[in-house]
Amino acid sequence: MPVPKISRRALAETVLQGITFATKPLIRKTPAEPKSIFVLRNNGLGDLLCATPLFEMLRVKYPNAEIIAGIGSWHEQLLDRNPYLSRCMAVNAPWHNQFVVEPNIWRILAYLLFSKESKTLSAMKVDIGFDIVGSLWGSMLLLRCGIPLRIGVKGYAGGHSANSLNVRYDSKTHVSQACVEMGKLLGIKDTPSLTPQIYLSEKELHSAEVTWRQSGERCRVLIAPGGSFEGKRWGDQRFADLTQLILEKTKFRISIIGGTEDEKRLPTSQLNGFEERVTNLCGKLSLRESAAMASTADFVISNSSVAMHFAGAFSKPNLVLLGAWYDSATEHWLQWGHPKSVVLGKEAQSGIKEVPSAQEAFSVFLDQFAKYSKIRK
Repeated sequence: MPVPKISRRALAETVLQGITFATKPLIRKTPAEPKSIFVLRNNGLGDLLCATPLFEMLRVKYPNAEIIAGIGSWHEQLLDRNPYLSRCMAVNAPWHNQFVVEPNIWRILAYLLFSKESKTLSAMKVDIGFDIVGSLWGSMLLLRCGIPLRIGVKGYAGGHSANSLNVRYDSKTHVSQACVEMGKLLGIKDTPSLTPQIYLSEKELHSAEVTWRQSGERCRVLIAPGGSFEGKRWGDQRFADLTQLILEKTKFRISIIGGTEDEKRLPTSQLNGFEERVTNLCGKLSLRESAAMASTADFVISNSSVAMHFAGAFSKPNLVLLGAWYDSATEHWLQWGHPKSVVLGKEAQSGIKEVPSAQEAFSVFLDQFAKYSKIRK
């Protein structure tokens, strides 16, 4: 009789379930009123912003608890001034992000068992832990640190066997809504807005205003051509062509944001006499300063990147241009979009197998600008 095959994921879940059962007598009981709550979100920049409504939800339910966000060093100070958080701690874990060197199982296990960060979290004796992404390794971190009430996701990247409570993964559910559903597992009925939360200072906002006003009171278009990898990006040449169309056919002012790696994606020297209306700020701003530029813009154009969530945080109209890696713009909007964002890309099941051209993007941009934006004199 043939031996049935078992997937590595199923095997890992079985092992994790066994570890969870064996260590159960060693885990503290969850207090009726938690003193500390840990939220693990060591993933992408936009991923973190989409989780911010959960912090508000937890603070309202547990006003006296210490609420801690476990984030990567790459998140910089994105959560500064957040009134619902007690503090952030570094969790530069080698899984489910593009910022840590390509992981392997030995490196991951070494992090879980021996890293200073995991030891610090263990010593904190946290009462409730959230693994927002829902992964085998995130669940193992919460278990290894002795957190008695562990909340995660079933059906995404494993780990549910080690959790006390799980939400079920659904690709058609917005990421922020999924975070809120995790909070509801604690019996929280009042839910916050799903809008990403960034708390900027007056100084940060003023600095952005000064940058925009250097070219007068023109309409302000913020372009963010960067993205985590090539397949996710719409394409440098397409962004350059779109920028040229905006400059030729409107009188709008353009600022470009991104990291140092994005500095040459839209070289101003190739903008055919319109250089005075373009400011390339790539590599010159912090994440918070980039968010301030979005908050004072009239329109944001981006890949699927943190810039789309900056736009969402400040209710700015946003054209999101997907690269060839994505099969459905509609599904991407359902999972990551915001009320004023329009997502353009392939729709493989409908026979749309090419990403939009610069001319197509420009037409949608004009329509959306007319719909949402207040024209500056």
